[in-house]
Amino acid sequence: MTKQGVYGSLQDQGRFGYRAFGIPLSGPMDRVSFQIAHQILNNTRNQTSFEMFIGGFEFQALDEGTYVLTGATSHCLLNGSPIEMWKTFELVAGDILSIKSISDGSIVYLTPQGGFQTESILGSKSCLPIVGNTLNVGTVLYGQPGEPIHYTRGLYAPYRPLFQTAITVRIFKGPHFELFTDDSKQHFLNSPYQFTGGNRMGYYLKGSVLHMKNRKDILSEATQFGTIQVPQSGEPIVLMADAQTVGGYPIIATIHEDDLHKVAQLRMFNTIRFALTED
Repeated sequence: MTKQGVYGSLQDQGRFGYRAFGIPLSGPMDRVSFQIAHQILNNTRNQTSFEMFIGGFEFQALDEGTYVLTGATSHCLLNGSPIEMWKTFELVAGDILSIKSISDGSIVYLTPQGGFQTESILGSKSCLPIVGNTLNVGTVLYGQPGEPIHYTRGLYAPYRPLFQTAITVRIFKGPHFELFTDDSKQHFLNSPYQFTGGNRMGYYLKGSVLHMKNRKDILSEATQFGTIQVPQSGEPIVLMADAQTVGGYPIIATIHEDDLHKVAQLRMFNTIRFALTED
């Protein structure tokens, strides 16, 4: 890595079986873009990608290999010339790969054939935030040896995910849904909220302030990727892939897991609406 952007981390499918001990699941924020990358490369199910927020990264190849870029629509350059996302490309020693500005979405995945090599911690190669294994300029990302792909593979353009500025996601009622006032529940289900920032732990939303019928202490509840908590400010927080496993704020809803990739790709000031579902 020769230039570092906002934030990048290595991620596989996630760290399963340790939530009871307070260890987050981690794994890809946008599971759809992540999985498509590995399908394009014919990688096995639990290989590792490099996940990047907003772009600004640059890499110099130390050896040859086959790669693919998926996720947010980005201006990507190979030795100064544009390359297409969602299609394989080759790097040889000395090549410079640059991830420039992002126009739609917020997260990009760089994936090599065979995935990246890195240390497994508690059964997963996903970055574990509490260990502090962050990647910086000068970090070497190691690929896996394998037979080269002698033809281009990719995802046909009409089937590529779209990253919209206004999204609607399905939600299930949370354990504290009925503790909110009727007006608050109506606002929550019928008004848009604006994404104002966040990270792999949580996304902050701004919009109609939510009020409980009676402000009182509640027992801490288990949380997950997609849990929507409401702190004392009354403005919702969506817990993301690296979020804590237990929380003490009221939980008004949980986002359907099949819609989490859309939430992950929100950009600053994009809007989100919630649609209640029972399925």
